[in-house]
Amino acid sequence: MPLCLCDITNILLEMDRILRPEGTAIIRDTVDVLTKVQAITKRMRWESRIMDHEDGPFNPEKVLMAVKTYWTADAS
Repeated sequence: MPLCLCDITNILLEMDRILRPEGTAIIRDTVDVLTKVQAITKRMRWESRIMDHEDGPFNPEKVLMAVKTYWTADAS
């Protein structure tokens, strides 16, 4: 049973509120979870990429590096 039944979207939105532009979030989990998180961060206009675990590419756990970007709304 998971320790936390929190919705990752709510957690990421709170991180977006707290982090300053160019602040970084590092998340370590399985590829399935990280691809879902990466899809959300892209919609939030964060730059993100999934990288291999420090133990090598054959480790099932990967690392997501997500950087909050600075952006403003269009002037329309």
